[in-house]
Amino acid sequence: MIIDEHVDVVVVGLGAAGGTIAAALAERGLDIVGLEAGPQLARPDDYTDDELVNSVDRKHLWTDPEVLDFEGAATTATWLKRNRGVGGPFAWSGFAYRFHPSDFRVASTVGIPDGSSVEDWPIDYDEMTPWYEAAEQLIGVSGDAGTYPFEPPRRGPFPQRPVRRVPGTTLLDDAARSLGWHPYQPPAAILSAARGERSGCSRCGLCTNYACHRDAKASSSVFALPLGLRTGRLRLAGDTLVTEVVCDPVSGRPRGVRYLRSDGTAGEQPASVVVLANNAVYVAKLLLQSTSTHHRRGLGNDSDQVGRHLTFHTGGVAWGVYDEQLHVDSGPAQQVAVDDLNEDRPWRAGAGFRRGGVLHGGMPVSFAGGPLLFARALGGMAPLPAGVPAYGQGLMEFAAHAYTRHQAVYSLGEDLPQADNRVVLDPERRDSAGTPAVRMRYRRHPEDIAQIEHLVAASVRLLEASGATMIASAPSAVPGGMFAGHAHGTTRMGTDPATSVADDRGLVHGTTNLFVAGAGLFVTGAGLNPMLTITALALRAVDAIADAAR
Repeated sequence: MIIDEHVDVVVVGLGAAGGTIAAALAERGLDIVGLEAGPQLARPDDYTDDELVNSVDRKHLWTDPEVLDFEGAATTATWLKRNRGVGGPFAWSGFAYRFHPSDFRVASTVGIPDGSSVEDWPIDYDEMTPWYEAAEQLIGVSGDAGTYPFEPPRRGPFPQRPVRRVPGTTLLDDAARSLGWHPYQPPAAILSAARGERSGCSRCGLCTNYACHRDAKASSSVFALPLGLRTGRLRLAGDTLVTEVVCDPVSGRPRGVRYLRSDGTAGEQPASVVVLANNAVYVAKLLLQSTSTHHRRGLGNDSDQVGRHLTFHTGGVAWGVYDEQLHVDSGPAQQVAVDDLNEDRPWRAGAGFRRGGVLHGGMPVSFAGGPLLFARALGGMAPLPAGVPAYGQGLMEFAAHAYTRHQAVYSLGEDLPQADNRVVLDPERRDSAGTPAVRMRYRRHPEDIAQIEHLVAASVRLLEASGATMIASAPSAVPGGMFAGHAHGTTRMGTDPATSVADDRGLVHGTTNLFVAGAGLFVTGAGLNPMLTITALALRAVDAIADAAR
């Protein structure tokens, strides 16, 4: 086994959280190694717009088997949309929301639903505000402030003007207003104009599933890692899967990580501080499989909290066909959104669930442009309208007609955390590295079921009011659905080690030099996309990590 040179901090996972932390620590003068299981992307091959490569073969997503135990029935597949590559996320849509103030105070605002493990976060929106501002500036978020009444408070404009919209979204704007709602254009982690070496969005429509060939869409490879690399104190290693956090056999204190490279080489990276930022589900997996005489149940798991409180977001889709061509494939997904059914607004209006979600519209039903992806979605993630045949010439003719004439509305809701929804190590299956496969146990809370039905019905109403015909809709068949990359809560932050894994900076309880980062820290998931909050929390943690390394 190779023993590498000792460094101040080793960061595992180099996406939005890990890439941000690694770069910021290097800028503070610390010696950093960043380890990433995925490869280093190279131009032009890894930035191709080939649909077969990106959307079918899932070039930028992991394909390891994962066991999903959903409502008591276990199935093995690749369930999570996990980004693959140094400096991600690459395969994502680019929504960049701040959470609402109430998203940090769910227990205080609506109480704790029976059977849930809802708690308030140990931090609030006011504490997060400067970190949201810093994250927006770092990423280069585009948007238009002050355009809807439920927008989280802001102290200034977005760094960039909004990305250009596609013409068809005006139909949804007018329809939403006719229903008494307040449509707005959601903020995007996509440059609308050139910034430094990054180009502005060209409206190619190839965001989800693709690495951005113009570097307009944010990934840590363009907004963070270059800042760290230019210091000379950051070293990156791709194709390097970390399999264990190594602890001193006498003290039990973490002293580094063990890894396995794609060429079969095994090694150990010693470090004063270890930061785990490799996806909420896989951070929990890594902690659970890091056992020793001092940590028999897994590292940080003395209270059996690692992996618990797993949330994904709820999801549903509605889509319809119009007489005119809309070409919603000609721009990014940030077109029109409705927040009137988010937070506790439906609950206060008499609905049978306490937390709602956002509606996103004006996008292809396949989420990204491309006729191949659209055709593959039909009858799968995109339910077929009544009367459309499931195969053959009739389906082909419908696909050819509907591709440029359709648009979809997706709902993204907040699912309630439950202590028994959790990540464990599968006792039988192994992943490609020979370590235990992930097993995710998940049951929907009754309020989540009511919420999904409500949001999907609202999506249908919006399409009907916009003049769509041949409308079809469905809830996500599995947790998260299209949002299965949004796993949260598995290393929950809190002040009580009996009910949480880490403090509000990500320092694992009972340790002085082990940090976790990313959406695993979330106490509740909010009905909004998580990337901006992940980045803001990462920036907020940097000083604490640097202090621990000195």
